[in-house]
Parts: sequence; C-alpha cells; structure tokens
Amino acid sequence: MEKLILAFSLICLLLSVLFVVSARKRLVEYTRQMGECLDAMLAGSPDLVFQEEKDTLMGKLQSKLHRLYEIVNRKSQENKIQRQQLETIVADISHQVKTPIANIRMYHSLLQKKNLDEEKREQFLDAAQRQTDKLEFLMKSMIKMSRLETGIVEVQPKENSIRTLLEQAVCDIALKAEKKQIEIEVHCEENLKAVFDKKWTLEAVFNILDNAVKYTGQGGRIQIEAQITDFYARVGIRDSGKGIEESRQTDIFKRFYREPEVADQDGVGIGLYLAREIIMKERGFIEVRSITGKGSTFYVNLPAVQ
Repeated sequence: MEKLILAFSLICLLLSVLFVVSARKRLVEYTRQMGECLDAMLAGSPDLVFQEEKDTLMGKLQSKLHRLYEIVNRKSQENKIQRQQLETIVADISHQVKTPIANIRMYHSLLQKKNLDEEKREQFLDAAQRQTDKLEFLMKSMIKMSRLETGIVEVQPKENSIRTLLEQAVCDIALKAEKKQIEIEVHCEENLKAVFDKKWTLEAVFNILDNAVKYTGQGGRIQIEAQITDFYARVGIRDSGKGIEESRQTDIFKRFYREPEVADQDGVGIGLYLAREIIMKERGFIEVRSITGKGSTFYVNLPAVQ
C-alpha cells in the first residue's frame, strides 16, 4: 500500500513538474510575442506579426494591444497631417503678405520725400491705404481658412430658411453691385429650407456673389434661383460675366488661385476655396458651369430637410 502511495505521489510530482515546465515555456513564448508586439509598436510598424489566440487571456491581451496600436497610429497620422497643414498655412501667409508689405514700404519711402507735391502725396497715401486694406482682408481670410482647416471651428448645420440666407447675402453685396449697376434677381420660395450652418453658409454664398460681381461687367445681371431636388436644396447663382475656360474650372477652387487675366484686380484667391470647404463640411457640394464670354453658374447643393 505504501509503495502504491509513493508511486502515485511520484507520478503527481512528475506531472506537476511537467505542467510547470510547460507553463513556463508558454509564458516565455507569450512574453517573447509581447516583446515583439511592443517593439513593433515602438518602431512604428504598421504590421504586427503574432498569432492571436482569441480564447486565451494572452490572446485577448494581444488583441487589445493591436487595437491600441491602431488608435495610436491613427492619432499619429492625424497629428502629422495637422502639422503639414499648419506648415502649408504658414508658408502661404508668408508668401501672400510679402507683396502688400513691400508696396507699403515703397509708398512710405516715397512719402518721406520733402519735395513731393500734394497731388502725388495724396495718390501715394491712397495707394498705401489700398495695400493696407488688402493686407487686412488677407489676414482675416487666412484666419477663417486656418480655423476651418485645423478644426478649431466646426460648422453646426441645422434646419434654416434658404430665402433668409439669400436675402442677407444679397444685402451684404448690394453696395458693390450698385457701384457697377449690376441687377440681382432672387427666385426662391418663402418656405424653402435646408440643413446648413447659417453663419458659415452666408460666408460661402457671399464669396460666390462677390466673385460674380467682381467679374461681371458694368450694367450686368446676376440671377439667383433655389429649388429642391431629391436629396439637396440647390441654389444656382448665374452671372453675365466673362466666363471661365473649361480647363480652369477645377483650378478656381484652389487656394490663392487667380486667373491670369484678372491678376491685376483686387482679390487674393481665397473666396471660392473657402466657399467649397464650408459647403463640403456641411455634407454638400458646389458645381460650376461656364461658357467663355457668356458667364458662369455656381450651384450650391445643401442637404435637404428629410
């Protein structure tokens, strides 16, 4: 009997030793896999090469580490994109402010001349003021653009009246239009509504109207028409201006783009870029149709009320 107990004890001891050795080997293997996993994460590798055993504790830990890596990697990519955007914005600001600042310095130097007659002095003062106004407008536009691009400001779309939006935009542009004797017609039903951020969409529509007034000749005409389609409220802004060549119709929405023929006119080339960014953030889109010499039509598509 004692021999049987002793034999059973030895067998149990042997099994215990084998279990401990096996568990130790598995622990060493899991530790090695965790080490490789963490090394891959620290190295920024997009691929984690290890075998996930979903039903085990270590497998679940591996899976969570994998998800953690994906989150960290995604945040890293977002930060990289934001840094690139910031660098681009800073470079754009530096490039765009050089000309007005150089002009202001030039006029300041000319105004310091003692033998300058009063008429010339007034001309240089007016020119310097125009450059100052351009610089101020540029900086305000850049601030709006950077706030949108970096997500500092988020659009807050909600149900709003399209007619009220258009009336406000026309009121804001009326003085510029009157100076060129441009007639603006609005065709929009009273109860027409869409989902948009009132403040930022007004900015977008005004920018398109400002562009239309700028490039429409004396005594021209601008027509605004709004209607509901299947999924969008569509606002068409048609002018009788010079039109846009087909090859340039995608370029006009680029930041700081100016058509060669109008490079000497007031403007910095941000308006249409801002308009598109705003409407896209509201889950809408802008289309353009144009015939050279006959004018252009910009279609602003805003999400319809469902």
